[in-house]
Amino acid sequence: MNVSNELENLRASLPGCSLVVFGDLFSQITLCVSARDKHPQEQLDALCVTAGNLLDGSAAHSASAALGMPDGNVLNQAVILSPSGMQVFQRSPVDNADVLACVCSLNTDVEKASAHVWSTLNLIAQNQ
Repeated sequence: MNVSNELENLRASLPGCSLVVFGDLFSQITLCVSARDKHPQEQLDALCVTAGNLLDGSAAHSASAALGMPDGNVLNQAVILSPSGMQVFQRSPVDNADVLACVCSLNTDVEKASAHVWSTLNLIAQNQ
């Protein structure tokens, strides 16, 4: 199994998806990318930093408190909707450090995107 191929398959399966980043939440760096267009490394790493904040950082703690989650529970998914598009962040079910970030248009079905991201993370985790 090749992580690059899985990211390509994920991006191809989501209409409107322009970028998929597989990264490390703890070091907040990009490990592998599938992109329609070239992106600077800083922009790719910024997605990992955002994922870290949303899933483990101050935003995660605020969201956990607002949702009434017990202490010690972690968020596994976050979605950002903006006028220019959508970003989906998903933590691996096996390795808490692994994360996938997808950048999509607003026309992308968020539920379909979430399901495909989850499936891809499971494939990657099973083959590591």
